[in-house]
Amino acid sequence: MDRPRDRRTANPKSSRRRVKLPDPRVIFTLVLVLSGYGVVVRDVRLMAALLVLAMICAAATGVGYRRLFGSLKRLWQLVVAIALMQSIFAPEGAVLITIGSFPLLTLGGLLKGLLVLFRLSLFIIGGAMFTPYSQRALIQALVQIRLPYEAAYMISIGLRFIPQMREELRDSLIALQLRGVVIEKLKLRKRLSLYSYLLLPAVAGSLQNARELSMSIDMRAFRAMRGRTSFYTLELKRADIVMLCMVLMLAAALAVVMVLLRP
Repeated sequence: MDRPRDRRTANPKSSRRRVKLPDPRVIFTLVLVLSGYGVVVRDVRLMAALLVLAMICAAATGVGYRRLFGSLKRLWQLVVAIALMQSIFAPEGAVLITIGSFPLLTLGGLLKGLLVLFRLSLFIIGGAMFTPYSQRALIQALVQIRLPYEAAYMISIGLRFIPQMREELRDSLIALQLRGVVIEKLKLRKRLSLYSYLLLPAVAGSLQNARELSMSIDMRAFRAMRGRTSFYTLELKRADIVMLCMVLMLAAALAVVMVLLRP
């Protein structure tokens, strides 16, 4: 049997040039640092700097800007809604837009809306950094950072079943459209009942696949040993170690900046 190849190169469909990717464990550490600080940071300027840094790192790993902005363009409606609600119910700062004497939009509400936008964008970009890697490389990285192989296997099964369930739902919707059913013209109650009918076959199919998979892994003595060996392993190269040290230095620098910006 041939040895599995290390697929730590960019997907040729997303980029014409092949980019040498760092070890997935470096990306795990980087995303953990950016996401962790993205949760605790409350300053809009620092959050914007984190977002710019995340976009640069994502572009370096081969994630296209078109895919990034395509997934982020739908967040503007959420930002507007949060800014208006914050301005109406908890006004802060200068009033930007008023209706008569009623403050509709304040500077504090706008800043909080932007903070939510930057935070959600940071999480989305962090998830997009893993797309150039193969599923096998990501699972092996989780195993080599001492995650129990049972948990890594559960993650791989989830990554396998979610697209399958999505395909089944899409096929069901296409079958309904071919029969002349226009879902957008249905009333809300009929639409909800229709979606429940569509979910039942997909859930039943997933349960059947899970039952068959459970029987298969039981027959192969899964979890019989505390540890498992792997024919495919990841090795940290010198460039990976340098990038890992840079990520740790970034985490320390962000901690210092947060202390200095604390009022």
